[in-house]
Amino acid sequence: MRSWIIASLWVVTVACDDVQAGPADTDTTGGTSTGASTGPESTSTSSVTAAEATGASGVGSSGGGEDTAQGSGGTSTGPDVAACQAGTLPPGRYPGVTLEHGGQTRTYDLYIPATVDVTEPSPLVINFHGLYGNPAQQAMFSQYDAAAVEAGVIVAYPAGISNSWNAGLCCGAAQTSGVDDVGFARTLVQHIGLGSCVDPSKVFAIGMSNGGHIAHRLACEAADVFAGVASVTGVLTMLECSPSRPISVLQFHGTADTIVRYDGAGPGYPPVEDMMDDWAARNGCAPVPNVSHQQGDALCETYVGCDDEVEVTLCSVEGGGHCWFGNPTCTFGASTTDVSANDVIAQMMAAQSLD
Repeated sequence: MRSWIIASLWVVTVACDDVQAGPADTDTTGGTSTGASTGPESTSTSSVTAAEATGASGVGSSGGGEDTAQGSGGTSTGPDVAACQAGTLPPGRYPGVTLEHGGQTRTYDLYIPATVDVTEPSPLVINFHGLYGNPAQQAMFSQYDAAAVEAGVIVAYPAGISNSWNAGLCCGAAQTSGVDDVGFARTLVQHIGLGSCVDPSKVFAIGMSNGGHIAHRLACEAADVFAGVASVTGVLTMLECSPSRPISVLQFHGTADTIVRYDGAGPGYPPVEDMMDDWAARNGCAPVPNVSHQQGDALCETYVGCDDEVEVTLCSVEGGGHCWFGNPTCTFGASTTDVSANDVIAQMMAAQSLD
């Protein structure tokens, strides 16, 4: 696994915004979000209209998907678990929720599966799209609505500024204009906690490509909020990384990825295996990983003995492209079902917390 050399060029990953306005259906089958496009290559240009979810702070009234609430403006407090019995949103899909952060109106789609008990603290997953992607598209490409149903977790799909995330050395307008996406992620978790019963010890960040880059950055700079992160085809693009505590990091990457290369060629991208060795060192893990999953083209290697029993795992797919593994459909190369990123993420979430 440590000798593959892949030739490629860096290109953009996923396409333009297509978030629908207003409260949506209460589908509980794990289908795609309202307004979802058909994959990372689509280029829909629908506009976003604010449709804010009710907060447990008492603004608005609770009810089946028709609620509206004030944005937190980046100053809201975290979820009050004691207040979860009242004022929480019912299961359903809430596209185009807005909040204010850094002088900008930001949006996200929220999905609360029927498998979530809204009166009890539930895990929260923030699922970040790739460069030039959008929330509905990320829901479809990652197939994470179905995973949220299975795991009984709340999931939010945020929208990046100009469809990009400032992950350090990458990417797009968010990076070049210095957007505070770490601060936005913190505010987003707080905002969701105003209207949903979030377990603050079970908050996770996952993402695809540029969304995976920002997941890595959050592990570096927001380990006090996120219990663990998972990156699919993304890498750490920070020159410095000093987490406030040990934190679990999962990485899924194809060896034939022509967009974010496995061997690290590109605009500040590290070789994937070296990056995971560095995460193991930060977390005090043993330097040599053990094989934790091997099937077909997929090999997962887990570093053991980490501080605070966190997990560091690299799942490599031989010949795999720029894909969300487990989803057999992929525009940018070959995918596989020999490993499911969503299944491995669910295992991490079950085992990890901030407690």
